[in-house]
Formats: sequence, C-alpha cells, structure tokens
Amino acid sequence: MQFMKILFPLLTVVCLSAGCNSFEFSPEQTFDRDSPKNLNAAGLSKMQNNKPKDDTIRFVVTGDTQRSYNEVTNLVKKVNTIDNLDFVAFAGDLSEFGVLQEMEWLARELEKMNAPYVAVIGNHDLVNKGSSVFRKMYGSLNYSFVYRGIKFICHDTNGREYGFSGSVPDISWLSKETAAQTGVTGFVGISHVPPNSEDYDPGLISPYESLFGSTPGFLASFHAHNHTFSEFKSPGSEIPYVVTASAGISEFLLVKIINNTISYERIYF
Repeated sequence: MQFMKILFPLLTVVCLSAGCNSFEFSPEQTFDRDSPKNLNAAGLSKMQNNKPKDDTIRFVVTGDTQRSYNEVTNLVKKVNTIDNLDFVAFAGDLSEFGVLQEMEWLARELEKMNAPYVAVIGNHDLVNKGSSVFRKMYGSLNYSFVYRGIKFICHDTNGREYGFSGSVPDISWLSKETAAQTGVTGFVGISHVPPNSEDYDPGLISPYESLFGSTPGFLASFHAHNHTFSEFKSPGSEIPYVVTASAGISEFLLVKIINNTISYERIYF
C-alpha cells in the first residue's frame, strides 16, 4: 500500500512531463461534461457579429492538424497576425484517431485565435467513434452559411469511410444548397477529400463536378487531405478545386473575395 502511494504521484509527474505529444487516447470515450459543444454554431455567431472594414472577404483554409501539436500552436500565432480576417475554415482531419482527447486539445488551442472558425469532418475524424464526437463538439456533418453575400457549403466527402455507398457526398443535399437564393451572389465549397482522390467515391465524381460547374456564381471548392498544395479543374469547367497543404508542414491558404472574384495565396509559418 505504501508503495502504491509513492508510485501513483510518480507516474502522474512522468505523464505530465511527457508533454502534449504523448496523449493517452480512449477510443470509447465520446464526450464528458467539460467537452466543448456546438463550436461551429459559436463560430458562426461570432462571424455574424463581425464589423467588416472594407469590401474584401478574407478567410483562411487549413486542414490535417492531426498530430501537429507544435505546428497548430504556430498556426494560431500566424493567423493572429492577419489583419481584417473574417474567419478560419478547418477542412477536416482535426484528429488522427477520431477520439475525444485529440479534439479537445485542438479546441483549447483554437480558443486562442482572434478570428472565429468553423470545421468540416475528415476521414480520420470518422475513425472509432469520431463521428459522434464531431457531431457533439462541432455539429452537423453537412451545413452551410451565408456571409456577406457568399454561401459557404461545408460538407462530408469522405466516401471511402462509407464504403463508396453512393451517399457521400450527399448530391441531393448539395443540389438544394446550390439553388439560387435571394441575397446570395456566390458559392464556395469546403470539404476534406477532393474529387480527384482515390478516397472519393468514384461514382459521384461526375455529378459532383457537374453540379458545381453548372451553378452560377460558384467560385471555388476548397479541400485538404493530400497534405500538399495542389489545384486543378475538371474537364470543361473553370471552377478551381484547391487543396491546402497540411498544418503539419506549416502552410495554409489565405483566400480573398472581392466583388465575387476569388483569389488565394499560400502562407507559410
């Protein structure tokens, strides 16, 4: 008994001193009373309270923060140096193993950002009970919002995790979201897996790209997943598909929309 009284404090000190790269994960734990909730709704609420200083919409697209603890800290610091930033979009793979402790750590770090943020789900976030964790912590896997006349369509494109069932992405839902809407002058897609990836449902590539390409005012589709920057267009379409490099290699995209014209640049940190 005396031995255990000595051993337990010692183990506690060792675990704490190991640092944030040595998380103890429990894939069975999906939530606790202190876990943050409805983070996307909170980010959207803050966003709508923004007071723009000019006509430019500025937002960051980043992704694949899994296991990139030091890089996430540096990303937050870099984001906080950008003036007049409207919001940050995390394009999936917030976690490596889809467990609560990973997502809680990230949420605590992102509280330090000056700009509001939203997130979409990645394939790694769906591992174990990650879907349940994400829904409770962030909200729906498919959602949209209108900000300063632009409709941002955030959606799940992780087809492989659903067995290429023809259900993800949800083309029917996307068709409704891309319909003409009063007050909306342009559309932007944000999701994790790009349609040129082997992890994208091959049966849905054509209807997905056709839908975006035929939507008046569709400006661009942003993704992550590949961990390196790339951009491409589908045949016969001028819609750019833009993949951000991972947070782990210290890079993100800064996107600007001015008078329904979109541009983006790679930012290194």
